[in-house]
Amino acid sequence: MIKEKRFQDAINTLNTIPESSTTRAGLSLLGHCYYQVQDFIEASNCYEHLINLVPDVQEYRLYYAQSLFQAGLFEEAQKIIATGLDSPELKEKVLQLQSAIAYGNEDYTAAQSLLLQRQDGNGQEASTKNDEGCLLYQANMYEDALQRYVSALQAGGFNPHVAYNAALCHYRRKENSQALNYIAEIVERGIRNHPELGVGAQAETEGGARSVGNPPALAASGLAQAFNLKAAIEYQEGNVDGAREALTDLPPRSEPELDPVTLHNMALTDPTGGGAGLRRLAFLLELGPPTCPPETFANLLLLCCKHEMYDTAADILAEHTHLTYKYLSPYLYDLLDALITAQSTPEEAEQKLGTLASSIGGRLRALAAKVQECRSATDQNALRMALREYEGALESYLPVAMARAWIPWRMDDFQGAEREFRASAEFCSETPSWRLHAAHVLFMRGDRYKEAAAFYEPIVRQNYDDILSIPASVLANLCVAYIMTSQNEEAEELMRKVERAEERKGNATGQCLHLCIVNLVIGTLYCAKNNYEFGLSRIAHALDGGSGARLCADTWIHVKRCVLGLLTGMAKQTIVLPSIALQETLNFLRACEAYGITIPSVLTGPLEDSGEQPPTIGLEARKLRALLLRLMEYK
Repeated sequence: MIKEKRFQDAINTLNTIPESSTTRAGLSLLGHCYYQVQDFIEASNCYEHLINLVPDVQEYRLYYAQSLFQAGLFEEAQKIIATGLDSPELKEKVLQLQSAIAYGNEDYTAAQSLLLQRQDGNGQEASTKNDEGCLLYQANMYEDALQRYVSALQAGGFNPHVAYNAALCHYRRKENSQALNYIAEIVERGIRNHPELGVGAQAETEGGARSVGNPPALAASGLAQAFNLKAAIEYQEGNVDGAREALTDLPPRSEPELDPVTLHNMALTDPTGGGAGLRRLAFLLELGPPTCPPETFANLLLLCCKHEMYDTAADILAEHTHLTYKYLSPYLYDLLDALITAQSTPEEAEQKLGTLASSIGGRLRALAAKVQECRSATDQNALRMALREYEGALESYLPVAMARAWIPWRMDDFQGAEREFRASAEFCSETPSWRLHAAHVLFMRGDRYKEAAAFYEPIVRQNYDDILSIPASVLANLCVAYIMTSQNEEAEELMRKVERAEERKGNATGQCLHLCIVNLVIGTLYCAKNNYEFGLSRIAHALDGGSGARLCADTWIHVKRCVLGLLTGMAKQTIVLPSIALQETLNFLRACEAYGITIPSVLTGPLEDSGEQPPTIGLEARKLRALLLRLMEYK
């Protein structure tokens, strides 16, 4: 069984033999098998019994220390090494393990010192070069680290883990195409050498593939690391679907079998919303280092802020102050601190963000001057480095600029938000996300529709052939801007384009909501202008008369706001609707009542779980219909 690498079968068989847990032969076999299936705690238990049973065999002491190290018990592993592991034959392996423990404890000085004591003979050159690369990588010396990894690959032949390290250096240097080349080679060799791992089986079976567990082949193949890095590249480039697809291509495993990095990346790309992602990140954070990826802490805080859970973010910061200085850069801490502070004292938050923006803005100006100097000197390498630095600083500046505009935005001070956008235009005016949000601010001003349309139009033109890839809010706002500037033909043409695209894609499941949202926004606009007859007819059309799959909490909120506006106007006798329009509204609400009887009418936060049954669309539609009948003076 062991020869055929059926380690779990071997463990099951050995556990049926009583002598396995009391004899050297049984414990040795069990320890080896447990180690191979990555059950390092059980492996360490076996080797602990062995060093008590045969204390003179130092290999077992080394295997015990290795098992403890792999289980993340670094201090315990170091103690075992310090008590009797002095065999000259094992010196190189002990030094390698000690340097790995120091590296895991982030004591890079000690790891470097131990590395210098190792010999390059006996085929260890590739391993030493790789370890040197790891230390250089931690010092952010990615170019030097990359050279060591390439030397290791040349000295020892292709090794998926060393190739992954090289890909990681390219990723850090923003050389994604070179990183993807290494990833492609790791995946190609992994599929060819280990077909039993079922790469891509999850995608083919829509998540129903049988788990392959965590066999030694998976650890040796480097596939998990390669697919996770590919997901990170896609995610960084804004392609969340591509990142999700990369994770789906991983060998199928159940959630308890997933490694921490995969679990972390699945949390960031979870398609069901923020709740599952937040819970996964919180679970990883509770495990603590070295198990949880270093990015977990920052990403959990950012995800909380994304879902406006600022109190939760503040609590996490307070509970994990020891991680703040270790895993948060000063820039990220200042940004998060300002976002949380804005909930109670916006003026203080504005001051903090202003200081941060001023600091980064000064750096951007200096880097822009440096880029111009490099262009004049025609030094291409220096120019590339300067541009990379400038882009990195701009990436840091953009969230600060957006946060400064967000503070007045959330208080409906759109003029103040526009002022902040003008202040950041010097650096960000060509950035797509800045232009998009600037368009939203101009749109919300209510008197700047023409300018808003000028910002929205390039976004639409750029993706005109794939119009459903454009956010529905952009299309809806552009249509409204056209209508408000008497460009009704352009609005109708845009809506026809969206309708044709949805028909081509097939909208039987109601998943494409672009045209629905456009109609809802236009209907709401007309209702706001007191044209309830036309406005409510657009809204009813958007939701297929209330009987379609588009009826959900997201769309229902617009329906009930407009209907309540109508009821208020009728109660004050400021609105009069023809009886046929009132009858159509009653029919629409009756359809919503029938089809929304089990659909929740309110959106819940990602971690909200009150235990109470939320109100349904059917119940609220019935109440609205009763109010309308009452105002129509029905008995």
